[in-house]
Amino acid sequence: MNDQERLDDLIIDGLQLYQRSDMFRFSFDAIALIHFCRFNGRHTYVDLGTGSGVMPLIGTSLGAGHITGIEINETLVELAKRSVEHNRKQDVVNMLCGDYRHMTYRDIQDKPFDGVIVNPPFYDCESGAKPTSEERNLALHDGHTTLCDVLKAVQSFIKCKGRLWMIYSASRLQYVLHELEKFNFQAKRIRFVHGMLDKPAKLVLIESIFQGQAGLVLEPPLIVYKKTNVYTKEVSSWYER
Repeated sequence: MNDQERLDDLIIDGLQLYQRSDMFRFSFDAIALIHFCRFNGRHTYVDLGTGSGVMPLIGTSLGAGHITGIEINETLVELAKRSVEHNRKQDVVNMLCGDYRHMTYRDIQDKPFDGVIVNPPFYDCESGAKPTSEERNLALHDGHTTLCDVLKAVQSFIKCKGRLWMIYSASRLQYVLHELEKFNFQAKRIRFVHGMLDKPAKLVLIESIFQGQAGLVLEPPLIVYKKTNVYTKEVSSWYER
């Protein structure tokens, strides 16, 4: 075991996750996104850029039939595979090492996926201070993988009328909706994420359908904290399963 490696308790469904302190670790974005998804036990899903594999693990506890995670970083994939085994999820979670921008569903299974989950880099690489670590920079800024790259890749994994779930910077909502439409995705559900009730939304959760019909539902906002360091009832409920 690497001395920077640790086994973290997710407090969700008794799940535990291998992570390394010197590598990009999952954040609340991933937890909010996976709880925004609506899964079907008969369907297959793919998580593009899965990182430590936290979303496939939780997603299969929330009713997804099967989730494949794809990650380019070999070390993270090895950790994710060990987490899958540790949680006895081998039947419902598959972790693959690869660059999803150069893959299709055919590399994994016979038919396109029913749904795609992605937490893409959502900060504009041309603006704002960049994270000091190159790894965080790749994960958070769109200089390496643009939203255009992501949506092009999603098209090669998803079935017609399949669902795409993603989280993005709320300040770039106009941009993301424009890009979705350009790639033939219709936004169907949007939910803004606010740190606290009286603060502006920093993130937005979006469900869209590939080659779907127009018709958008703006859901009640997700408020993370009711006061400093105290989760709201909804967020607390996620950790009580």
